[in-house]
Amino acid sequence: MKGLVGAFISSRLLIVAGAVLLGDYFLPDVRLYGTWSILLADRQFPVGDAYWQYPPGAGALFLFSRLIGPTPVVGFILLALLADLALFVLLLVVAQRRHTSNTAVWAWIVGGLLVGPLLVSRFDVFPALFAAAAVVFAARPGVSGVFAGIGGMLKIWPLLALGAMRRRSLPLAFATASVSMLAILAIMTWWGGDGISFLGEQRDRGLQLESLGALPYLIFSDPQTVLRFGAFEIGVPGAPTVGLVISALGLILIAVFVLLRLLGRLEHVPGGDVTFALVLISIATSRVFSPQYDIWIVAVGAAALTDPRSLMRPIMWWLLGMCGLTQVIFPWAYGSLINGEPYAVALQAIRLGVLIGCTIWACSLCLQRPPRTSAALAENAANAAESA
Repeated sequence: MKGLVGAFISSRLLIVAGAVLLGDYFLPDVRLYGTWSILLADRQFPVGDAYWQYPPGAGALFLFSRLIGPTPVVGFILLALLADLALFVLLLVVAQRRHTSNTAVWAWIVGGLLVGPLLVSRFDVFPALFAAAAVVFAARPGVSGVFAGIGGMLKIWPLLALGAMRRRSLPLAFATASVSMLAILAIMTWWGGDGISFLGEQRDRGLQLESLGALPYLIFSDPQTVLRFGAFEIGVPGAPTVGLVISALGLILIAVFVLLRLLGRLEHVPGGDVTFALVLISIATSRVFSPQYDIWIVAVGAAALTDPRSLMRPIMWWLLGMCGLTQVIFPWAYGSLINGEPYAVALQAIRLGVLIGCTIWACSLCLQRPPRTSAALAENAANAAESA
């Protein structure tokens, strides 16, 4: 226990020190959040701001960061550390209560360190916390749905945590997720209005430099990047279409998992593994894949590992290595990547290769047929009785 706590505190001190000492690299987004908080304090969302890409629940957190710290930047970092601490405590308590190893806790400690200062200088740690909580509480579908719904009002992707539900638990989880989302939407719309303006910004996004679809442009041509929506996108004609095609493929794959879940074909798979696979699909087929998306991977992967039946352990270690490589690319080699320099493109190709390989690996493990043994049949019967 002391070793875990000591490692957690030490790693987070390093992360905060990195964010402060390298503030020119890591804190511009946090300063932007502080600027938004000025508008939010006047009950206005940053409508028309191309950088605003968040559901309305995010506005409440940005405003709260302004209220709890001497400055919005300090307040945001404090909130991010609280979310980080909450996930650490959640994983630790679950490991103690289930009398399992501390693998999941170590995954979050090490993974957070490998993500680096982005952990406390980007918004993604908050939806990641709620997504991980939804996975951990999958055996209580009503509670899990609430966590997924809250996360969905911060960023849409935590709703993928509903994939952890067994077929018979899905209606309750979906209902509580929907109610929590509608409640937050109603409150924030009454409070500020225009809370769903972010949807238009997401629709207009192009193919970001870090995404899978951008890799061929980096390898075979001049990347010709343009700065849009706070990110560098491929400016070549046809690139947005490539991004849409890849995103459509991701939606199809997610739909396949949803169908299999509804048909009861995934009942033998640990729920956290299913959600982990869905998150990997969504990231691998995203038009964006910003460096902070690694926070999603580490949080949901750690939550999946709280189940001793999880098959994702070797995949998680590969992805932790990818997180470390991401920290090398951003910020140190990011300028070189924009310019298409070979060494930076090679690092990005390795990063994407690991992600794609792990995504295929995770999906194959979830989709493989359960063994037809007496033990497996007994486990399936027990699972069915539990879900009933």
